Amino acid sequence: MNITFQNKNVDYERYSRQIISPSIGEKGQEILSNLRILQIGVGGLGSPFALYMTAAGIKELTIIDNDVVSLSNLQRQILYDEADIGEEKVKVAKRVLERKNSSITVHAHKDFVDENSIEKYIDNQDFIVDCSDNLETKFLVNRVAVNHGIKCVIAGIKDFYGQILTINPRKSACYQCIFSEPPQDHKSEGPLPVIGVTPGILGTLEALEVIKTALGLPNLENKLLMVNLLEFSFNIIDVIKSEKCICSQ
Repeated sequence: MNITFQNKNVDYERYSRQIISPSIGEKGQEILSNLRILQIGVGGLGSPFALYMTAAGIKELTIIDNDVVSLSNLQRQILYDEADIGEEKVKVAKRVLERKNSSITVHAHKDFVDENSIEKYIDNQDFIVDCSDNLETKFLVNRVAVNHGIKCVIAGIKDFYGQILTINPRKSACYQCIFSEPPQDHKSEGPLPVIGVTPGILGTLEALEVIKTALGLPNLENKLLMVNLLEFSFNIIDVIKSEKCICSQ
């Protein structure tokens, strides 16, 4: 099977280490090269996710974030450096990612994600990936994925700990099957403690989940991966799809 790339010789060399994997091959690389992904947030989780998706050779990455780079970001948000302080994160991210792989299309939008704004970006997306830092957005992303039938990966982190789940709408359990949505008057507990490598690892796992899910490889559908980096424990909890949840309606 021949892959149709913009520049077959250059791209075949770029992705050669993936193509020689028995689990990927030329057919798998062709699947990856046609993926369109909507990424919510480009901070601690979003930096490694965007970098690895770009490196993997997807077709299109759409990033939404409403923040600017600050000094406190640099401890964990590896897309940015000191020269970027004060700039919009999405502009910096687009610049860095396009330098890394000029063959993919990067759409970057400085926007606040809510029930209305997110609808502008979901058409023709193969995945929606939550890289946000708050519960409200994670539940929003979950609802949008379920309602529109878009495959989804959601991760969360705090300090040395993290969790990640992959959602196949209507077929697998969703985020709301596991966690109770906070009340509307819920107040954020403020900045969370984070060791920089924790979102690095969980964001990388999100990229891995997109790749494996797209290729039909074993993934975290109906499973919640709990990561404890203090003790180096990785525990998988089986999740049961709730008949009362929005994903079963």
